[in-house]
Amino acid sequence: MAQIFIDAATRQNPFESSIGYVIRTDESVLEFGQYLGEMENHEAEWNGLIEALKQAVALNLTSVILKSDSKIVVDSINKNFVKNPKFKPYLKEYQQLEKQFDLLIIDWIPRDQNKHADHVARHYLKQQ
Repeated sequence: MAQIFIDAATRQNPFESSIGYVIRTDESVLEFGQYLGEMENHEAEWNGLIEALKQAVALNLTSVILKSDSKIVVDSINKNFVKNPKFKPYLKEYQQLEKQFDLLIIDWIPRDQNKHADHVARHYLKQQ
């Protein structure tokens, strides 16, 4: 079963964000990321989730444990509800992507267990 660690990095004045995610399988450890531009952190976390799942589909992964230190994203998915209307399209897109997996588990992890994805996200933020 593949493990995917996701994170976002954001700096303020003006808001600029990037994402990073690490996909670990029995065969490899793959790093991905991108600069998102002007975006607040929670929205960047949602973007990271969506991009990581799209990449997992592209890699033909069917069983995934996704790990994030974003309590808002993890709780929203587990409750199948978002309060902020800005995040509703992300939840809807997640629900569509979820159908492409045989097993998809979303798990919250403490920030100190997500250092690899954080490092990747910060790398892409520093590139700008």
